[in-house]
Amino acid sequence: MWLISYFSRLQLTIIGIAVVCLGAIVFFLLPVDRNDVSLKTINVSRGAGLQDIAETLKQNDLIRSKLFFVLYIMAIGEQSNLKAGRYILSRGMPLPQVASKIVGGKALSEDVGVFIPEGYNVWEIDERLALVGLIKEGEFARRYHGQEGHFFPDTYRFSRGMSVQDIAERMENNFLRKAGYVGNEVLIIASLLEKEARREKDMGLVSGVIKNRLLRGMLLQIDASVIYGGCLRKYVATRFASNCDVTKVPVRAELAVDGDFNTYRRPGLPPQPIANPGLQSIKAARNPIASDYFYYLSTRDGSRIIFSKTGAEHVRYRAQYLGL
Repeated sequence: MWLISYFSRLQLTIIGIAVVCLGAIVFFLLPVDRNDVSLKTINVSRGAGLQDIAETLKQNDLIRSKLFFVLYIMAIGEQSNLKAGRYILSRGMPLPQVASKIVGGKALSEDVGVFIPEGYNVWEIDERLALVGLIKEGEFARRYHGQEGHFFPDTYRFSRGMSVQDIAERMENNFLRKAGYVGNEVLIIASLLEKEARREKDMGLVSGVIKNRLLRGMLLQIDASVIYGGCLRKYVATRFASNCDVTKVPVRAELAVDGDFNTYRRPGLPPQPIANPGLQSIKAARNPIASDYFYYLSTRDGSRIIFSKTGAEHVRYRAQYLGL
């Protein structure tokens, strides 16, 4: 009788221990706070071990027990499959969900999408790259202002941690892939067209005007080139202290300054592109539309470009459309 009583007590003890263990397991599997849906971002660095990851999770109050997290990962046999990356987690997630994200590598993408519009110059590209945290402001422009025109306008995905050189090379290689070889003269004209016209036909006609004036030895008299030259001159003079905003350059004052980009004073094309052109402007630069036009002007709202064959006609249109 006493033997039966002993085994009954033993069974009860074992059952009690099992219930306690099961309760502990359930407790440690539960979310730290199921009502807390706020999100936290943690970083699992490359080479971090299971103990390191458990410590990071515990410090951020995302698991109930560091030891239990380690035991759980070992129990499911995934200790060698933990992935580095940045993870968005919550105190409201149960431990298996936290573990599955890290085991499955469900980290935030390290890629950053950047849209570079057609006609952007190096300062504008620099500011956009800095805005999304890929570079420190000024890094790109300081290094590549002499390579204006070679960075293809497009939508890119850059990885965080890429060097400025890697970013520039990606854009240059994209230019070669999309546009092929583009001669310097075509590239310069295309950059001017980006600033002077919007529509494809207008680009072709403006390209024709530029060709006509070059053949006749006339000054191009393109404001955008003058403005860019003013920006570049000040940028170099200040030892690249800050990016230049072409929209803030006083055109009238700049017209009086002689320089390589002043197409009111110097014949021919400016010495380098003034922006980074897209395919449409490159096509127009390669294939100017033949005409008798030597002049053009944009209406004040930019909706139309008015072309003229003679200086007298151009003066008349300036008065009619611009009140000048």
